[in-house]
Amino acid sequence: MFKLVAERKVKAWPVSINVPVDGGKVEAFDMTLDFKIVDSKTFTELSRKGDVELFTEVITGWSGIADESGESLVFTPENLKAACLNQHFTAGALSAYMKAMSGQASKKNS
Repeated sequence: MFKLVAERKVKAWPVSINVPVDGGKVEAFDMTLDFKIVDSKTFTELSRKGDVELFTEVITGWSGIADESGESLVFTPENLKAACLNQHFTAGALSAYMKAMSGQASKKNS
């Protein structure tokens, strides 16, 4: 039976971050995000406030992100805000969140 809940948490949701490289190609990087799925009214309100407001509310953890030197980047509010300034991160995170929010199964790239 479907349960109508106020908030749903989703752990380790697959995300693909696509980054452009020379020659018109794209390099994909796989990672995972933990999400808090909010109701549609809250999502709309947060979306209007911008990426930082939206993602600091709905992303609760991650794995598979590194800093410029290749060291694993710990999930903190400061690191999340920095990631939200990167358009490749926000595009991938929004795409993954929309799939989680709408109940579409996420497929890993092969």
